[in-house]
Amino acid sequence: MSENIEELENLFSKGLDVNAVFNITAYIDEPPIILALCENKKKVIQWLLSKNINLNDKDNPPILMACSNCDTDIVKLLIEKGANVNAKHRICKTAMNDALYGNKYETISLLIANGFEIHKDGVSLRQAVSNRQYPAIKIFLDNGVDVNYHKPDMVFPYNPTAVALATQNNDIETVKLLVKHGADVTIKDNYGERPFNSAVKNQNIELINFIKSLEPEQWHNEEQKIEDLKSYKIPKELLKILRSENRRITIDSVNVNFIEFASLLNVKEVVWNKHKFLDLLSDVDNYSADGFLVWYPKKKCLAFADFEHGEFKELCNIREFLETPSKQIDKIFE
Repeated sequence: MSENIEELENLFSKGLDVNAVFNITAYIDEPPIILALCENKKKVIQWLLSKNINLNDKDNPPILMACSNCDTDIVKLLIEKGANVNAKHRICKTAMNDALYGNKYETISLLIANGFEIHKDGVSLRQAVSNRQYPAIKIFLDNGVDVNYHKPDMVFPYNPTAVALATQNNDIETVKLLVKHGADVTIKDNYGERPFNSAVKNQNIELINFIKSLEPEQWHNEEQKIEDLKSYKIPKELLKILRSENRRITIDSVNVNFIEFASLLNVKEVVWNKHKFLDLLSDVDNYSADGFLVWYPKKKCLAFADFEHGEFKELCNIREFLETPSKQIDKIFE
């Protein structure tokens, strides 16, 4: 894009609609302000702003592109001209999301100073924690972000908290910082996972002990756990495995060579797609352990919960599994 302002004035005098949407490619249609912000053409941006363009388009507000792609002075100029800092894109992303995408930490502070509703926005904190954007995390926490936000979005449909993501990242300093600002480590996501489970997966002893110190003591008592899970009617054979030291089972299959059960204290209670079950595994060869083998008390059987595709398959009872584990696991792939 050239910055021939004289030619732009000429076109404007002949009826150029500065808010019109122009076809750029077969898949891209954008107004001039979005194109100018995308290429960071400051002279064109300033000229367009002088023509009272629409800065609050309901589908694609220009401030989002500015926050990801331009210097803070351009964002400030848009705000001064009436851009709404809380406007959202048609897919619900915000100016703050785009400022994070561009690592624009000065812009983040500018948005908050001009009324961005950070106290309602836990999505941005979660995004910053996931990507280890430490300056942004500090800004958000200092400005009253909802540290325990755990609603679903397209990136995190399973409802994790920021502290859960920090634990998954094995980022103990961020975990401690979030806890200092009120993060609740006992909140579980949609699949029954809480920060402690992630710390165990990461084998981070310091993090395990830190989170454990913040959880109810009874959560770490086997006898209490058995009492808490009484309604699941866990078979004694399965309970024996969960309480043992060696919980890995070799599987003779072209798909999986082994599965490993979680300890009793780390099995997860899950309510998903109208099914209530215990998620049993901590590790699976070649696959995610989440939902791979679960105890389904309603039918007193083992089952497979495919969280990604929304499928639930009943497999066998515990005795059948112990007699022919490879055969039962192969049913998952049929």
